[in-house]
Formats: sequence, C-alpha cells, structure tokens
Amino acid sequence: MAKIIISISSLVFSLFVSVHLWAGASSKKEESIKLRKQIYSLHKVDEETESLPYLEKYLELNQSELYFKLLYAKSLLYRRDLSVPIVTEPIEVRINKSKEIQKNYNLSSKLFSENVLHLEKVRPRDPNLGKWYYLWAFSELFSDNKEKAIKLFQKAIKLDYRLTEAYYNIASIYESLGQWKDAELFWRKYEKAERELEEED
Repeated sequence: MAKIIISISSLVFSLFVSVHLWAGASSKKEESIKLRKQIYSLHKVDEETESLPYLEKYLELNQSELYFKLLYAKSLLYRRDLSVPIVTEPIEVRINKSKEIQKNYNLSSKLFSENVLHLEKVRPRDPNLGKWYYLWAFSELFSDNKEKAIKLFQKAIKLDYRLTEAYYNIASIYESLGQWKDAELFWRKYEKAERELEEED
C-alpha cells in the first residue's frame, strides 16, 4: 500500500512539474512572439533606439538568437538617446559623456564581430551578409579603429557590389589619415561604381 501511495505521489509530482514547465515554456514563447513583433515594428520605421529595451528582454529569453543579436548591435550603432558633450559643459561631464558613447560603440563592434563572423559560417550565402559587414565597419570606425573599418568596408562591397558608399567611406578615412593617393583611388572607385549602378538601373 505504501509503495502504491509513493508511486501515485511521484506520478502527481511529475505531472505537476511537467505542467509547470510546459506553462513556463508556453509563456516564454508568447512573450518572445510579442517582443519580436514590437522589435520588427520599430525597425520598420527606423526607431532602433526605442527597440533597445525590447531587444534586451528578447535576448534574455532567447540567448542564442543570432539575427536578434545583430539587430541589437545595429540598434546600438544607431542609438540617439546618449547625450553628446557640449563645449560649455565642465570637462568631467564631457569626458563621462564621451566615455558612454565610446562604450556603446565598442559594445556594438563586439557584437558585430562575434555574430557577423558566425553568420558567415552558418549562412555563407546570406543575401544580407554584405550589409552586416557594412554596419560592422561603421561600428569600428566610430570606435576609432580606422584600419579595421577599411578592411570591413572592402569586405562589404566584395559581398554586395551595390554598397557603393563603402568606397566613399574608405576614401574619406584615407583622407582623414592624410593618405591622399589611396583616397584618390577610392574616390575614383566610388564614382565608377555609382555610374555602373545607374546604368544597371
């Protein structure tokens, strides 16, 4: 009799745990769907900054979601809610604001670095791969890694010839570095690529 009671108790406990786990998984799925819709709707209207809290919550629930990690990196890159230093402010305030902006770009760069390379491994023919490289290049540029940004812009245009602005950005970087010959070369590449795109259209 005691064995039967223990067996029934075990069965009831197992059922309770199973139902609880199923309910938790179902709730997580529903919340994820809701967050995903919110994120997509904000990105459709270029409201990346506003999508950040939803992306953070979504990635807490779905830690291995590659595409949403890339969206998070893009949102950090495009964010508009960080205060820009003003010349009239005390130097300490300006330094702290600059550090916060730099920290944001560094995080964006780190996320792109991890996830664009992963995307390239798992989906080497992804049609948006060039665009992700292009955005990663900007995060490196804003993190003051100009040489790395140049390489990433080159990779972006190699993957997607329509990203002609990559040549423009490379030329601008070379100008900022005082490398006039290289800048001139990429200005010419930019003009040629733009002409070819117009002819194609």
